[in-house]
Amino acid sequence: MKTTFLYTSICLLLIGAGLSSCGSSEGKKTADEKPVAATTASSSDTVALTSAQLKLVNVDLIEFQQQALKPIIYANGVVRLLPDSRAEVSTQIEGKIEQIFVREGQRVRKGQPIARVSSFQLLELQNDYAAAHSEVEFLQTEFARQDELRKSNIGVLAQFQSVDAKLKAARAREMSLKNKLTLIGVGTENIINRRQVSLTSGLMVRSPIDGFVVKFYENIGSLVEPQTLLAEVVNPNRVEANVYVYEKDADFVREGQPVELSFVNRNMPKVTGRVAYISRSLDDENRAITLHVNFQPPKGELLVADMNVQGRIIGAGERVSQNALPRTAILDDGEAKFVFVTNQPSADTIPFRKQKVEIVNQGDVFVEVRPVGKLPTGVRVANNNVLALEAERKKRE
Repeated sequence: MKTTFLYTSICLLLIGAGLSSCGSSEGKKTADEKPVAATTASSSDTVALTSAQLKLVNVDLIEFQQQALKPIIYANGVVRLLPDSRAEVSTQIEGKIEQIFVREGQRVRKGQPIARVSSFQLLELQNDYAAAHSEVEFLQTEFARQDELRKSNIGVLAQFQSVDAKLKAARAREMSLKNKLTLIGVGTENIINRRQVSLTSGLMVRSPIDGFVVKFYENIGSLVEPQTLLAEVVNPNRVEANVYVYEKDADFVREGQPVELSFVNRNMPKVTGRVAYISRSLDDENRAITLHVNFQPPKGELLVADMNVQGRIIGAGERVSQNALPRTAILDDGEAKFVFVTNQPSADTIPFRKQKVEIVNQGDVFVEVRPVGKLPTGVRVANNNVLALEAERKKRE
């Protein structure tokens, strides 16, 4: 009896151990299979729709294809003033500031008075011109008299030649003084008018260009010299964009190409300019080629130098891509780019997986992509209204 009980107990123990071993083996198998399924695709990255549903939301299926892409180049740049859009204003003569007619930030026209300067040098210069003019008039009369005497064989040739030389020297001095007065903005017509000399001690300093007074450096009563900078005037409408393109894109840019410019830090409308010329050297700061783009600033917008811009250029020539997709197949969530792929395009309910991709090259209509991770051969990609797939996927999260 005892032997039978012991035998029965041993059998029960062996059966229990076997069941435990089988249970642990199944548990181990399940645990091993879960990571494999997770690496294929998480449920949050998948969505399934029927063919009718895809047709209803205007989604079709396409393959990766070979395309010749017209490259789209995105390049950063800055707004620069043209050389003739900035002017430094000075008096070109010693004097003292008597009046200031403008304020900083004020719009001025070309030739508009900016300040009035009184100058002793100006009085002396006008006096010298009046004396030179009078001397020319006297020598012209004497030259005519000596010429008549010479023709009548009465005068001495040496006297005629002496008067001729003095007249030429006087004319040169008069012309030199006249040009100096014209250069500083003083006309000579009123200095000698109907035998009456009219001199002025005041000089009007005028704006050489249209624009805005950026800075006025002196005050009333300040003593100024020809090298003294009085004011700086800038015309913000005379600008260009310096757009920097890297060497890899140098073959796709040409002079005369249109460039779409957007203002990075300002809510301003985009403008279209053209490449005026391309620098033949690399920029030392960013090691890029500079495109000088002419454009018209948006009307009514405040545009200043050194503003940041981004240029969009449709490049000249073509790049051949093996993995091209239409732009309509790309989902951009602001952080990365994705496509929806499936390897069961003929199923009743077609499963899609959200696949991350990188943009390798960009064209106007197509882009070349590189999938992040491997894709099985023969996959199809959702095209057109991919936002509908994304919205459906989010519903099931």
